[in-house]
Amino acid sequence: MNETMEAILERRSTRHYTAEDVTEEQLSLVLEAGLWAPTARNRQEVKIAVARDKAWRARFRAAFSEADGRPAFANFDFDCPVFLFLYGEKDFPYIEIDSGIVVENMAIAAQSLGLGTVIIGCIRDFLRSEAGAPWRADIGMTDEDLFTVGLCIGHIERPTKKQERKEGRIKYL
Repeated sequence: MNETMEAILERRSTRHYTAEDVTEEQLSLVLEAGLWAPTARNRQEVKIAVARDKAWRARFRAAFSEADGRPAFANFDFDCPVFLFLYGEKDFPYIEIDSGIVVENMAIAAQSLGLGTVIIGCIRDFLRSEAGAPWRADIGMTDEDLFTVGLCIGHIERPTKKQERKEGRIKYL
């Protein structure tokens, strides 16, 4: 099996990270993988905001938790060293699909570097709400932008167990 297939098949959602930081070189490679992801019409509309500041993220988590009312999701970033916010022009019809492609490229790249990731969607409604407006501004989003997905990145403290795949999900025509 080649290295790409190994990275894809071994990647798991990581929810337990060590305190070790992600190096600039590692982060640059992950971001580069995102920038090279294919996009609709090669428009390259997906933007990425990098959040490393733990104090800012703690304030964000508190605001999200208060607005969301689901304490189980309050620590949505699992105290990872790096959190990425993906967003883009809300009027571009493929921004959410393209964001999914970009985030998966970055997750596989992180896996290939020995890092763990978990793709985060639970903050979507908050960042699209009025309560999320000041946070959108902090992230660098304009009124023309739409948050799509987030990504936690860090060194794996506790590996996630492999889950069996459901049968019958492929149909040949």
